[in-house]
Amino acid sequence: MRKTFLVAICIFALCSLLLANINVTKAAEPGYTRTDYNPTTTPTVDGKWTTNNEWELNGEVTTIGTGAAFQSVWVLESMDPIIVTDTFLVEFFVDTTNDAGDYWQLCIDGDQSGGSAPQSNDYRIDIIGHTTLKLYQGTGTGWTEVTPDPADITWNNTLSASPSNSTAHWILELKIVKPELGAGPTWNFRLAMYDASTGTLLAWPPTPRDEPARWGVQNYVSGAIPETFSIAVVVLLLSTAAIVSFYFLRKRPKIESSASIKTSGSTQSYV
Repeated sequence: MRKTFLVAICIFALCSLLLANINVTKAAEPGYTRTDYNPTTTPTVDGKWTTNNEWELNGEVTTIGTGAAFQSVWVLESMDPIIVTDTFLVEFFVDTTNDAGDYWQLCIDGDQSGGSAPQSNDYRIDIIGHTTLKLYQGTGTGWTEVTPDPADITWNNTLSASPSNSTAHWILELKIVKPELGAGPTWNFRLAMYDASTGTLLAWPPTPRDEPARWGVQNYVSGAIPETFSIAVVVLLLSTAAIVSFYFLRKRPKIESSASIKTSGSTQSYV
C-alpha cells in the first residue's frame, strides 16, 4: 500500500507541473498567450529598475520584436477585503525622446468574453505624453471616458537606462487592482505604445484596439517563475515517474502472493 501511494504521489507531482499553465482559454488572438507569476521581489512602481535585480526573474519576459519588452507579476495583497493586483514593467527601447503625442495603452477584457467591439465590462487605460492618465469603459460600440479611482491604478514612467538596455529609453511601471477593472484570475489584454517622434506603434498582440476578441491571454500560476524550468526537467520527471512506477508495479505480484500465503489513491482616439 505504501509503495502504491508513492507511485501515485510521483505521478501527481508530474501532472501538477505539466498542467500548471493550462487554463481554459476563451475568445482571443491565436498564438498570444502568456503567464503571470508571483514576484520574487515586490516591485516599486517608480517607472524604472529601482535596483538592478528588481525585475530579474520577476515574471515572464514578453518581447515585441526588438523594440520593446514587458513583464508582469500578480499579488494577492489582502484577503479581507480581497485585493489582487497586477504590476507591469514595460520597456520601449526605441523611444528615446519626450513627445506630447507619445502614449502607453492597456486594454482589458477581464472576463474574456471577446466580441467585435468593447463591451461595458471592457476597460482601456491611456497614459498620454508621459503625464496624463485617462480611463475608458466600453459601450458596446466604442469607448466612453470614466473617472478612475486613484487607488485602482498606480503608475510611473521615466527615461532611464536599465539592465535590459544601457541607452536611456522610456520605461513604464503600471499597477492595477484587477477586480476593480473587471479582471478575473485569467483575463485578456492588449498592450500598446506609441512614439510620436517616429510614428512607431508597437502592440501585443498587433491587432485592433477596439476588437476584444483579438487581444491576448494572461494566464496565471501561483508561485514565482521557475529559474531553470525546461524540457530537460520534464524529461527527467517523466523518466523518474516511469522508473519508480515500473519498479513498484513489477514487485507487486510477489508482495500480493506473499500476503495471500500468510493470510490465505475612452473618448480620445488612440489606435
